[in-house]
Amino acid sequence: MRNHPTILLFLALLLSFSLTAQNRGQRGGGESIPAVVKGKIVDAGNENPLEFATVTLFSKNDSSMVTGGISDERGIFQIETQPGDYFARIEFIGYQPREIADIVFGKSTNLADLGTIALLSDATMLSEVEVRAEKSVMQISLDKKVFNVGKDLANQGGTAENILDNVPSVTVDIEGNVALRGSSNVRILVNGKPSGAVNNANGLRSIPANLIDRVEVITNPSARYEAEGMAGIINIVLRKQEGKGLNGSFDLTVGHPDNFGTAINLNY
Repeated sequence: MRNHPTILLFLALLLSFSLTAQNRGQRGGGESIPAVVKGKIVDAGNENPLEFATVTLFSKNDSSMVTGGISDERGIFQIETQPGDYFARIEFIGYQPREIADIVFGKSTNLADLGTIALLSDATMLSEVEVRAEKSVMQISLDKKVFNVGKDLANQGGTAENILDNVPSVTVDIEGNVALRGSSNVRILVNGKPSGAVNNANGLRSIPANLIDRVEVITNPSARYEAEGMAGIINIVLRKQEGKGLNGSFDLTVGHPDNFGTAINLNY
């Protein structure tokens, strides 16, 4: 009778080990082995591996997304999921997406090897591209500064006086006197030649702005220029007129308050 407690303790321990082993066996049998989808993604043209290509698995039952992954620097990907019926979509920037309809897992390994997947480039041939270069407003060379006014909308409808007033380092006062860097000792040329008509305000106002192509400012005149214009020389370059016969232009300027002006230019 004294051995009864020892026997009861032995039976209790044996029953505990039996239940534990049974629970482990049941739990192990209930869990499914993960399925693996793997493959390699390359460029169809040169067979180079594509890194960071996306692989997405969808359920064939409802087309819902299940899981996904990306390829490594070797183009290889490996995705773990649960066994089932799937289809895959492979995508990469600049390439046409590709779908694999049926993914088949091995019966014993639960492994689906998609092999090498080649993606086609999605490049599109562009039509002819025309590149147009525009002259900058200001061009600086060794001996002069060139101010291009051909397409400056602010000068449309104005005169040579308005254009000169917009040229850097050139100022025109209310009476039409021109100064270069604060000095009025400046010589004005038209197409590189002296012109007495533009050495006063009325002469500058008689040249429409739309006839001027550019203004050249020469701050260090060479010896070929006379002593006149020691502060510099301003050369007004007019547009080349290709029209033959009698031609001309008429400009009407209206401003507020009470600003009216007309300009007529005739060439033969």
